[in-house]
Order: sequence, then C-alpha cells, then structure tokens
Amino acid sequence: MIGMAKGMVTTLKHFLRPAVTEQYPNVKRTLPERSRTMFVLPLDEAGVPACKACMLCAKSCPNGAITMETEKRTDGPGRVLTYYRIDLGLCMYCGICVESCPSDGIAFTGDYERASADKADTLIVLHDARGGDAE
Repeated sequence: MIGMAKGMVTTLKHFLRPAVTEQYPNVKRTLPERSRTMFVLPLDEAGVPACKACMLCAKSCPNGAITMETEKRTDGPGRVLTYYRIDLGLCMYCGICVESCPSDGIAFTGDYERASADKADTLIVLHDARGGDAE
C-alpha cells in the first residue's frame, strides 16, 4: 500500500509540471553553433569550391564515406577537385573531415532535415565538374 502511495505522489508531481514537449514540425529547435549537421563545400571569390583537393578529409574519414576525384592543374602545381560525394548512410557525423581540412574546404551547414526512406537519397554529390548534377 505504501509503494502505491509513493507511486501516486510521483505521478502527481509530474502531472503538475509544465510540459516540455517541442512541437517539432511547427517549431524548429535552435541548434548550437558547432552542431554536426549537413555538409557543404564553401565557395571562394571565383565561385569554385575552396577545396584544394588534398584528400585529407577522405583519408581521415573512419568509415570511408567520402569519395573524391581530382585532376592535375593545367595552370600550375597542385590538383583541382572534379567530383565530391558523401554517403550519409556511412557517415557518423564525427566531424573529422571538417577538422582535418587545412583550407576550410568543407563545413557544416546547420540543416538537419534530411530524413528519407530511399537509400539513394543518402548519397549526396556536393561537387561534380564532370558534367553531372550536384546538390
């Protein structure tokens, strides 16, 4: 009997508190500044991705979620990015790719609404200079 009374007191305490439920689709939550969300390749002044094609992000990704293709520059030393894809089905949003980039060539956008029932939607092409479409 005492156990039942304790349970009723606990229930009554929670019943009198204000609700903390967020009405998600109508009211979107403000995320912290350093949240790990969707990816973007920032553009430089010329309108091309700031990525220097060093491939550190792809090499440092623990799950191998990043696919890159590069070509040699025709106007000097170095390489130029031609294709950049992230498989969000493999990505664990650890942020190592963003932290390892020496040129700030990849960043988080703050967009977290990417849910989909189709597995093909987990492959996002951030840059395709080969003639394909990029998101």
